[in-house]
Amino acid sequence: MPDKRTAEYEEREEYEMSVLDRLSDRLIDWLAAFITLFRKDWRRRNQSKIKEWKLMAYAINRSPPTLLGVVIVIVYIFFGIFGPYLVSWSYDFFPILYNTSTQLAHPGTTYFLNVTTIENGHIVQYTTHIHFLLGSDVSGRDIVSILLAGARTALVLDIFIILIGPTIGIILGLISGYYGGAVDETIMRITDMFLAFPALILAIALSAVLPGRIQEFLNSHSWAQTLTLKLFALHARDVNNLGKLLAVFVALVVVWWPGYARVARGSTLTEKENLYVEAARAVGLPTRTILFRHILPNIIGPILVMITMDFGGVILTEAGLSFLGLGAVPPIPDWGNLINQGSQYFPQAWWLVAFPGIVIVTVVLGWNLLGDGLRDVLDPRTRRSLEFKLKKKARGGEENA
Repeated sequence: MPDKRTAEYEEREEYEMSVLDRLSDRLIDWLAAFITLFRKDWRRRNQSKIKEWKLMAYAINRSPPTLLGVVIVIVYIFFGIFGPYLVSWSYDFFPILYNTSTQLAHPGTTYFLNVTTIENGHIVQYTTHIHFLLGSDVSGRDIVSILLAGARTALVLDIFIILIGPTIGIILGLISGYYGGAVDETIMRITDMFLAFPALILAIALSAVLPGRIQEFLNSHSWAQTLTLKLFALHARDVNNLGKLLAVFVALVVVWWPGYARVARGSTLTEKENLYVEAARAVGLPTRTILFRHILPNIIGPILVMITMDFGGVILTEAGLSFLGLGAVPPIPDWGNLINQGSQYFPQAWWLVAFPGIVIVTVVLGWNLLGDGLRDVLDPRTRRSLEFKLKKKARGGEENA
């Protein structure tokens, strides 16, 4: 009698497998093994869930636009994490102090610098050269280095805004849809107030009002300063510029939750009428368990698609606020701020607009392609159709053999 591992292998081989399929299978198996380390017997009890994950991966592997989106997002996340450590020159190194010709240097040019610095109390002088692959800004800073360092700024804002804003909206939507009545009316009227006010205008207003108060908070709490500087990979001398950066973060969190509250409420209203919810109530499960262990997993599909799309939306909105002068203050690296500088010197210094713009458009496109792919992948009918096609191809291959 074949053992359990053999049975799993034969089940997996009944599909027509590509190299990407086998790679995704291996990654999902590793993930399942990792979860099992913390939750005993998780893998055995969730075989059907693991199979669904693999079918989702197969669907992604057969969608070139989705694969392109995955590649772009992975590259973006990689540079968001490691970008500040891969730069040739620090974001706050100003070559214009040592050679005025480096200001708005054209792409592909090289300049020599006679640098004078103080190290360990001693004056150090040396000569070096700097190559501007994509040109320089008004301070002579290397555009490539600013783009790489700016990826950290974009990624940190992206993650925390999406982590906090949608979480607030989902929780409020679940509570509103489940309880109904006065609770539903109160939460939805508050939500309507936020939705009635144009989100961008509200974000601009908050970004203009909040920096002073946030900076006061940072100045009186050293732990907050240290944490923020480490998250954004900034130097201690930029601590007085953090107020505007965090004001954009708070503003976007405030305007980002209402849409999720609406979606979560609508899905919860439908889902709470199902028999499994009635059964959970009948056995006396607490409301928290019903909401987060039973209802939420069944409404999470469209919410995940929204979240994926909104990763790109956050980047675009944050860049727009920075372009208006409401975001990060130089020398803090920021893609939108680069375009703001470039608008003053366009078209002479076209690279200040073109290259950051290309990066922003590419990253937003990657998230949108991934979101479109997830929308199809999370549809059970798509997965069942794909499973049928894969099995049919595999049987056809066996018959031809």
